[in-house]
Amino acid sequence: MSHWNRTARLDAADTRQIETWTLTAEDGARRNFEIDVKTGKPLDVMSLKNSSLADTREYADMLAARARKLYGSGLRLVEMTSCTCCGRPLTDAGECLRIFDVPYQRCTGCGHVMVTRRPAGEDLDFEESAEVSQTYVDPATCEVRLAQVIAPKMDWVDGVFAKLRGRKTTTVIDVGAGGGHFVEGARRAGATAAGFELSKASRAFAKAAFGLDLRSDDFLAANLEPVDVITMWGLLEYVQEPRRFLDKARAVLQKEAGMLVVEVPRFDALGTAAQAVNPFHVARHMDPTTHINCFSDASLATALVSSGFAPVAAWYFGMDAYELLVQCALRGGDEKALSATAEMIPALQSALDAARCCDDIIVAAVPV
Repeated sequence: MSHWNRTARLDAADTRQIETWTLTAEDGARRNFEIDVKTGKPLDVMSLKNSSLADTREYADMLAARARKLYGSGLRLVEMTSCTCCGRPLTDAGECLRIFDVPYQRCTGCGHVMVTRRPAGEDLDFEESAEVSQTYVDPATCEVRLAQVIAPKMDWVDGVFAKLRGRKTTTVIDVGAGGGHFVEGARRAGATAAGFELSKASRAFAKAAFGLDLRSDDFLAANLEPVDVITMWGLLEYVQEPRRFLDKARAVLQKEAGMLVVEVPRFDALGTAAQAVNPFHVARHMDPTTHINCFSDASLATALVSSGFAPVAAWYFGMDAYELLVQCALRGGDEKALSATAEMIPALQSALDAARCCDDIIVAAVPV
């Protein structure tokens, strides 16, 4: 069985450092990947997320009802028999947590976490769920999201690409573009950008807010010319077969010219632990109505390498401190607890990001 190791400085206090990720194959052969690692991302989370516990409960109740509809008794569920990242049989996989009484299992090979008894693709129908996507198409937070979320991501993408290719990013395809925020952010940064998005509500928002005509066709079947960068922000956790999207990106991107950027939720995080002990109050992250996959660093790296990519940079950050305080406030029934403790979030999250206990990771990878 192959496995990954990480080599990093023990005394590194900076938010940037170089790590070595080593993949040891079953035959003992090793591949080393030098990774430019960044930790932490300043974010005024309270300006993006609802601080009302009543609204959070209501949203969690909506997700719980959706979970019952998708996973309830008598419904047609498909049993996954192998890991969607490393391909290892799931015969020895064990349940690691339940959310809304839906079990997630963990692959013993790469540590990937997934809902293994899931609805068929046509039953999940994520793309038409306007309720699930409402956070990302809220006009009230549009410019805040562009400034605090999108612009830093585009700056990071541009910086990694420039270091690798010696020039700015000029062409971008964003897959699973949501409300078009990153496509708009890339355009504001001077790139020519296009996006694929299945949700009608999200496409309508992108048109109204930014004048964008996002593509509604299937990225996997599209005939595409090579571009500098393909991005997948929070996409792979939704899809039945993440490797198919990585394989398609590899087919489009040219060696020594292109770069892939993927953002996924991390399972090994404080936010996951907070939700595992409050499994009916979940309003983000480990939500089985949308997130049927949750990644370990090893499972994401394995999927990338298996699809013909080499990881070159990683960015660790999350919303774990916010999630912990939300869950504590919900459990205590104190409507004022979250607003009273919100000023603690930046310092707590910074420490969690530095310790890799955060619920989000972005990885840039190049075709090989």
